[in-house]
Amino acid sequence: MEFDDEKYCNFSLLEKRQGQKIVLGLVNTQSDELEDKEVLLKRLEEANKHVDPKQICIATQYGFASTEAGNLISEEGQWRKLDLVHELAESLNA
Repeated sequence: MEFDDEKYCNFSLLEKRQGQKIVLGLVNTQSDELEDKEVLLKRLEEANKHVDPKQICIATQYGFASTEAGNLISEEGQWRKLDLVHELAESLNA
């Protein structure tokens, strides 16, 4: 589920998915701009209010080449984004 944009972060929708794994697409894949980790952690906290944290997985919004032409993101930017996803996932397991 895409939650990379604040205006689409209606986490109450997650309540309909009790008992299922939920993959939150928190990290945008279309630009090099790295998201603020603290903002994303707050989104995770909000999601945790609606479902058991053990149901939640973290991912990018979608793939890095989500269009035929690709996206304007460097390889370095892609690795930084994947590192951020890893850090967020570790915070779920802490």
